[in-house]
Amino acid sequence: MSIDDETFFSENLANINRMVSKILIATIPVPICFIALSNMGIFAIGSAFSLRVLALSIIIALVFQILIRTKVNPEFTMCVGLVGIDLFIALIGTHANVGVYIAFGIAPIISCLYYNRKLTNIITLVSYVCMAISLLFKYQNGAAIFNRAVCPTFVSAYIPILAGFTIEFSFIFLITNLMVRRGYGTLKHLLMLIDDRNGLIENLREKQSKLSDTQQKIIEFVAESLKNHDLLTGFHVEHTQTYVRLISHKLRSLGYYTKELTDETINLYSDAAFLHDIGKIHTPEGILNKPGKFTDEEFAIMKRHPMDGANLIKMLPVIGNGEFNKVAYEIALYHHEKWDGTGYPNRVGGTKIPLCARIMAAADVIDALISLRTYKKPMPIEKAMSIFESQKGTQFEPCIVDAVIACKDAIQKKDAAFKENESFEFNREVQDKHQYNELLKIQILEQLIDDCDSQETRKFQEEYLKKLKQEYSEKYDKTDIYG
Repeated sequence: MSIDDETFFSENLANINRMVSKILIATIPVPICFIALSNMGIFAIGSAFSLRVLALSIIIALVFQILIRTKVNPEFTMCVGLVGIDLFIALIGTHANVGVYIAFGIAPIISCLYYNRKLTNIITLVSYVCMAISLLFKYQNGAAIFNRAVCPTFVSAYIPILAGFTIEFSFIFLITNLMVRRGYGTLKHLLMLIDDRNGLIENLREKQSKLSDTQQKIIEFVAESLKNHDLLTGFHVEHTQTYVRLISHKLRSLGYYTKELTDETINLYSDAAFLHDIGKIHTPEGILNKPGKFTDEEFAIMKRHPMDGANLIKMLPVIGNGEFNKVAYEIALYHHEKWDGTGYPNRVGGTKIPLCARIMAAADVIDALISLRTYKKPMPIEKAMSIFESQKGTQFEPCIVDAVIACKDAIQKKDAAFKENESFEFNREVQDKHQYNELLKIQILEQLIDDCDSQETRKFQEEYLKKLKQEYSEKYDKTDIYG
């Protein structure tokens, strides 16, 4: 913000005008108090005079309110308000029994709040003129201050009093000038400090943004590496990000975890979901891409990926305040745990499983059920929902099952969009996987033939190898691959 920033001075002008409006409204009860106190014998102020003051107070306050509400030029409104205060004080000061001399300094002091030295000088001069005229009327009304018995002439009575107040006003002039200059200088210094601070904050934000972009690219790179490692389920991490977001929002809308699931937290869960299967990068491709059911030994290896993922995430540099690292770690480690405590790797259950991981587990399973795999076709959404219903309170927390079922239409819509957008690459990945498995079978058989000592077995294996190579060449149109 610059010292020349019009926004600041416009807002300040409007704020001080509102304050002046309150002061003008506060003048209305003053003449009413005069009437009441005079009736009580405390003041000797006539009702007619008090009513004139009341009328002036109401008119000035009303005019000022109209100017503010109709948004007339704020500078003009400002001047009307300050002059209105002077006129009110001047009218009261004309009465012989009312002394308001020091009150003429109010308008000049208020004018300092506008940070406009020229305005302060003008208002100080106007206040002085109002005071001089008010003193003249007070003189004519026979105020005791002039002691006309001792000083019978205008020159001997009025002029010395005016001279005394003129000296006092010179001090008001000096003080208000000092105040407005000092206030403006202090304001300028503060705004310069704010400019410097804002510049530093903006620079820090820019660096933080670049750092966040870099960290996000690192995460995407790691996830893409996993995608290339796992030929078939490369899209899985992208799908689950979407489902984590859907389920989290639905949980909150159903009244569950409303304090925990803020927009910021939901975004954090969704971002961290990108790394939930990062531990699979340590899983052998032969197991990861196996088309059939795992053996007990293979499944034991597969079950290591949550712990492997958590250990990998420990090696990540701290992102932001470290909350991303914490959530990513919890999701990776706990997303195969079950509500009833029968999951893996640590067999924890209930709320001992972090909320982020409980939501991740549901997103993970729903995508696995309705997506194509080499060992199964996509499951219809209705059947997937019935499986979730059957696992309510066992594999999944009951409220998360409710949220998944409530998201049925949204999940189905997202799934259809995923399949449409990814069909070509997905089919290519399926073909690559099948090709990889068939090539792997040929390579294993070649190794067996090299190690075979039996001529009869060797001959049989060579015939079978020739058949596999022929089928491979015909299927993938690579007849020259083996020479």
